[in-house]
Amino acid sequence: MRPLLLLLALAASSSAQTVDPTPAPVEIVNLEQHLWTTMAEGDFATVRNLFAKDFLEVDDHIQAVDALLINLKHCKLESYELRDLQVRILSPDAALTAYHAVNTFNCGTEDKPQRKSYDNNSTTVWVRQHGTSKWLVQAHTETPVKS
Repeated sequence: MRPLLLLLALAASSSAQTVDPTPAPVEIVNLEQHLWTTMAEGDFATVRNLFAKDFLEVDDHIQAVDALLINLKHCKLESYELRDLQVRILSPDAALTAYHAVNTFNCGTEDKPQRKSYDNNSTTVWVRQHGTSKWLVQAHTETPVKS
């Protein structure tokens, strides 16, 4: 009876310690594309849930997720194109995307649009949340492309 209990205990502990496999690069590409699509659709609740609580964005200033969401509500993402998207798997729970982003925001109204176009090289760090299969954006950078 004891060997059977020992076997059951070992089986339970090894199954509890299973680790999610290293993601395929296409999974991370899909996450990045989903993020941009959701921002363009203006689904701010979903957008918020794609970012880690301690997210940082670095471009011409450093901001947290709340400031990013305020900007997205004020300036609607109208169009975007992600070019040359590359993925680097940093660990089973961390990945980085690098790409050229061309996008247009409307910071005005329907009556008086104020469009702003951007041409940036960007990186995003995705981190799988401990003990889950959920991936969140930890950091994002944007660097203007020089003409």
